[in-house]
Amino acid sequence: MIEQYDDKTIRCPRVGGEVNFMFCRSENNMSPCRWIAGCWEMRFDINRFLEDHFSNGELDLVFTPPKPKLESLVELMEQAQKRIKEER
Repeated sequence: MIEQYDDKTIRCPRVGGEVNFMFCRSENNMSPCRWIAGCWEMRFDINRFLEDHFSNGELDLVFTPPKPKLESLVELMEQAQKRIKEER
């Protein structure tokens, strides 16, 4: 049952206050927070929980590091330039 730990609370270093597990497992567009494993590993077997309730593809999306800001900005600029050329 995915809700089994929802009432447990922990201090979230990202939020800066107390949150319950339900927040952590669903705060990222209904996917877990990327820091969930580190925050909850001492409370229960979080890796087993994640394996039981999320597919490998979902977990790959959650735990893949984001692109560096500069790389993202360059990609956005290239996309904008391409759209401008296509509109002409």
